[in-house]
Amino acid sequence: MGENGINEWGISYSKIAGILIVVLLFILIVASGVRSMAIVEGQSMEPLFHTGDVVFLKKKGPGEIKVGDIVVYEAKPGKYIIHRVISIYQAAGTTCYVVKGDNNPIPDPGLPPCPYKNGVRGIPYEAISGVVLAPDGIAIKIPYLGGLTLLFRG
Repeated sequence: MGENGINEWGISYSKIAGILIVVLLFILIVASGVRSMAIVEGQSMEPLFHTGDVVFLKKKGPGEIKVGDIVVYEAKPGKYIIHRVISIYQAAGTTCYVVKGDNNPIPDPGLPPCPYKNGVRGIPYEAISGVVLAPDGIAIKIPYLGGLTLLFRG
């Protein structure tokens, strides 16, 4: 080992360790079944997520999504929302998920074909794009990495 923790190729050992950590994290994420990523925009999921955070999504079947999971769904064409599942119900063969932002006072308005139940309407499974990867209930995110993308998107 050379002076100041630099090897014979001129690369610091801390940089090598950082690169290895990023590579291992990437391998773990891919091995866990991640299918896509999403960039958080808005304050509805604060303090857990902030604008610009990047989250990783995994596709799950309707019976695998549980209360407490954080899902991304398409509210209208091209508009995606990331919120937590607070209840689940079945209606006419459709699994419906009532979702709410952690920082919001009331649940989302929901989408057809889910009917209203107890005054709220759920999101149908078909609108769910994915579930945020959260092993042991801890959501994996890269803070603020997507901020530049949001800036250029306007």
